[in-house]
Parts: sequence; structure tokens; C-alpha cells
Amino acid sequence: MMKIGSLPEMFRRFRRDQRGNVMMLFGLVLVPLMGVVGVAIDYSRASNTRQALNAAIDSAALMAARDAQKLTDGELRTRIDAWIRDNLPPDVKGEFESAAVTIDRTARTIKIEAKAIVPTTISRVLGTSQLPVGTNSESTWGTNKIELALVLDNTGSMSSSGKMTALKQASKDLIKIMQDAAIDPEQIKISIVPFNTQVRIDRGLKNENWIRYGMTRKVNCDRWGNNCTTETLTKTVWAQSHGCIADRDQSYDVSDAGSYSASAQQYPATWCGQTSLAEVLPLTADWAALNARVDTMTPVGNTNVTIGAVWGWATLSPAAPFTQAKPSTEPMLKKYMILLTDGDNTENRFTKVGNEIDARTTLACTGVKAAGISLYTIRVIDGDATLLKNCATRPEMYYDVKNASQLSPIFKAIASEISAVRLTQ
Repeated sequence: MMKIGSLPEMFRRFRRDQRGNVMMLFGLVLVPLMGVVGVAIDYSRASNTRQALNAAIDSAALMAARDAQKLTDGELRTRIDAWIRDNLPPDVKGEFESAAVTIDRTARTIKIEAKAIVPTTISRVLGTSQLPVGTNSESTWGTNKIELALVLDNTGSMSSSGKMTALKQASKDLIKIMQDAAIDPEQIKISIVPFNTQVRIDRGLKNENWIRYGMTRKVNCDRWGNNCTTETLTKTVWAQSHGCIADRDQSYDVSDAGSYSASAQQYPATWCGQTSLAEVLPLTADWAALNARVDTMTPVGNTNVTIGAVWGWATLSPAAPFTQAKPSTEPMLKKYMILLTDGDNTENRFTKVGNEIDARTTLACTGVKAAGISLYTIRVIDGDATLLKNCATRPEMYYDVKNASQLSPIFKAIASEISAVRLTQ
């Protein structure tokens, strides 16, 4: 029989005895430890769900921007919900709960706020049965406007190796892609600038104040080049059978526009070295007219890339000599130029020294790019590769064509790249 006096000693021994304490402590911490691990796992799952949901609504927002003009608000919301579900991984699709879509047709924006519920696993032991996940995305609803100048070498060397035939087909392929990409008539416009040492324009422009008449040349010389008479080009003669324009006085020969109050800034009317040179067609969305102008292109004459670049620039500028272009400050407007040639610079109004003309071309290209025009350059078999590569806005926007048959695929690729920006993102 235990004595009463021994009880205090028994309690002291029990307090000092640590056998089994580790197991007791482990039992006490096991539940919260499992909860912490479970929370980490479940939050990782929630993070993956958020990423998948974000990618899905980003895609839906862009697709909604594409179709906003064609669908009602109700149709857009239905489509957006379907697009989100179609783009979610199978394990996330069941967790997707809803998407709130806000469509502002004044500001032209579509905002998507999406929610998902991720059921927890191990962290349920802490009393958390689900984790809410939310994300949002916004796209601008509308279309970019595009202005594109095709600056195309029409010199005599383009008659060889099937180059002109291939160029015509490639140009028509590009025009078709741009036509198909246009959502409304004012969205995409193209100009065509055929060039050799000159450009040729509509003779109906004869009375414009930016044209200068009075160019002279020697004619009726003897066989030694003496005893010549001087012929002066008048407006009447120019309008009857010519229509060609030479380089402006330097340094205006490498720039666009001007006040035209001074003769040095005006464009000098000149005799056409070849009246078969196709005329410049200003910016237009008349697809039939564009294709018809391509058909008139004829390879003839020598090469002056500078004048082609400058007149391509002129078609993309709202100031005279052409006024069809929008100002560069126009919202959602992109301007492009494709400059193609198959030869070295050989002749301009001032010289036949190639490297001197190259320097003018470089200045013209610099001006084009400074004006915010994205410049593609294409060398067809022959020509100064370094000059054209440096002219391009970026090295990857220069194309070196080894065979004329490559022209059409390249024009299609450029057209697809340009037309892709018609949707804002």
C-alpha cells in the first residue's frame, strides 16, 4: 500500500521523465506541418491556374478586338467565354468560374476579368477548401491604318532574267494580300512609283505651282558636237508628250516637300528619256487601278535610286506634290515603303559617277526613315548590297534576291507582315 507521504516524490519523478516526449511533440506539430506543406502545394497549383487563365483571356481579348466591329455586345461576350474555355488546359477548364466582360464602344476597349476556383488538397486540414484566382486583360478595339509606297525599278536591266515579269506578279500578289486584309475602304492605301533616272507623273498636274519649267538642252549639233541650238522645255510641250520630272536642285533632291516659292525647291519638268516609263500612281485603295498600273510598267533607261526613294516618300507625305497621305500624327497610322532595284546607280540629273549618286541615295533613305516610314529594300540579282542594306530600317528588312522567282514569296511575306499590324494589340 502506497504511503501518502510518497506522492510528492512520485509527481517529481513523472515531471523529470522525458521518455515519450518526442512522440507527443511530433503528434502535436504534425497537423500544422501538413497544413503548411499543403498550402505551398495548393498555392503553386493556384499560380499555374492563374498563368493559364491569363494566357487564355489575353488570347480572347485579341480575338475580340478583331471581331468587335462585326459582333454585338452579347455575341462578343458569348464568344469570349467560349474562347477562354477552348484555350484552357483540361485540368484548369473545370476550375474556370466566370468572365466579366466590359465593352466600351466609345473608347474602343474590351476588358476581361476572369475568375477560377482551385479546390485545395492537403491544406484542407487547416480549414481552407478552395482558393479563388482572378486575372484581367484589356485590348484596344479598332484597326490600324496603313499607307504603303511601292518604289519599283523600271530600268532597262529589269528586262533580263525574267525580272520584270516576276516583279509584276509579285506586286499583284502583294496588292491582293493587302486588299484581303482591308476591313474598310480607308484602312489600307498603296502608291506605285516606277523609276529609272526620272519619274513620270500625270500631265494633268501641269499647272501645279511645285513644277518648274524652262529646262534647256542642246539639239541639232553637228557630228563634232558643235553649232548646236538650244531648246527650252515649255509647259505645253511637256504636257503634250512628256510628263517626266528630274531631280530637284541640291540639296532638295534628297528631301520631301518645301514651300515651292523658290525655284530651287520646285520639281523640274524635263523631257522623258523614254515616254514608255509608267506614271506614278498616288496613294489609293482602288485595287483595280493599282493592278492596271502594274501592267503598264516597262523596263527602260538607266538607274537613279535616289529619285525613286524621294518620290515614294512624296506619296506618303500629306504635303504637295501629292496630298492623299494622312499626317504622321494621325492616330493608328503606319507608313511603309518597299524599295526595289536590280542595279547600281548610274545616272542622275547632275552626274554619271555612281558613288556620288550613292551618297544622294543614302541621304534620301535617311530622310525617309527619319520621317517615321518603315523602309524595306530589295536587291534583285545585281546592285549595291551594302547601300541597300544600310537604307533599310533594320538589317532583316533587306532582301537579297538571287533569282527572280523569289520575288513573289518575298513580297507575300512582306505583305503579310505589314497587314498583320492592322489589328491593334
